[in-house]
Amino acid sequence: MNTGRRGERLAALYLFFHGCRILERNYRFGRYEIDIVARERRSGTLVFVEVKTRSAADHGLPREAVGPKKQLYLTRAAQGYMKQHGGFDDPARFDVIEVYTKPLRVVHIPNAF
Repeated sequence: MNTGRRGERLAALYLFFHGCRILERNYRFGRYEIDIVARERRSGTLVFVEVKTRSAADHGLPREAVGPKKQLYLTRAAQGYMKQHGGFDDPARFDVIEVYTKPLRVVHIPNAF
């Protein structure tokens, strides 16, 4: 399993243990992709998650890789998801989860953009 997939798996486990139900992993809408689509159990909020996995932050924070172009692509994928599955009336947000492998650490940034 490559580093990115391992990070996505750890992020999904993190979300599950923090009160989310995982709805999709690697959801695709055309050429756009969302790493994880989840729903918070308490609030019902739909959560679209971009996962960035790094061994260290030597070259900047992983969240910095989610710039305006990536945000646009994630937004388009989220719109596609809601079009296919409903949810336009539900609260929704975009999160970023950073997974560091050395040492292992997960950083969750809710409402990242």
